[in-house]
Amino acid sequence: MSIELITKDACGIEIERKGNRIDILLVENEPVDQQVIVRAEERIEFLTPWINMLIHHKKEAGLKGTKHLARKLYRMARFEKGKHEEGFLTLESINTEIISLRKEIREEKAGMEKKKEKQRKSYVLVADLKNPKMR
Repeated sequence: MSIELITKDACGIEIERKGNRIDILLVENEPVDQQVIVRAEERIEFLTPWINMLIHHKKEAGLKGTKHLARKLYRMARFEKGKHEEGFLTLESINTEIISLRKEIREEKAGMEKKKEKQRKSYVLVADLKNPKMR
């Protein structure tokens, strides 16, 4: 993932790459003259850690919801539109993207939990069949 910076007043941004993980820290109230540009093909990869923070650590991260996160991200980064479109996404489009990605992540997690539950039930059934005295 490549990140390009452009000049503009925004929040302070610290970006750190650790192996195949990227840590992005938004430091508010520190004026900075650069903004991150996120290309269309990198959008999901960039947003996923933020969405996970919204889902799992909402209060600790100081997030109030999708619109609040979208506002913060809009201030620190510019998201390019689709591959064949010029310009950047609006605040409302970023919010919509966050909502749809959050829904995908939750559905994926729910699917994994259902799969684990099915496996647990099948293990119990197999154990029952192997040891009929336990009934």
